[in-house]
Amino acid sequence: MSDPPDDALLDPAEVAAWLHVDETWVGKAIAEDELPVMGYRSDGRPIVAAVEVRAWLRRPDPHGDET
Repeated sequence: MSDPPDDALLDPAEVAAWLHVDETWVGKAIAEDELPVMGYRSDGRPIVAAVEVRAWLRRPDPHGDET
């Protein structure tokens, strides 16, 4: 997947393809790292906005200044 527009609504498989990661990584990011979910499809798959994924990826790392 190429770089989606900010208003694109993506399911975990699309996010994984965009970021070149495993789909389970996306699920973990949603469950444990609080990647914002916009809602859920009728089959239970979460939907995230591309703009929220970008903001989440740019968030400060709480351990980033530890040496």
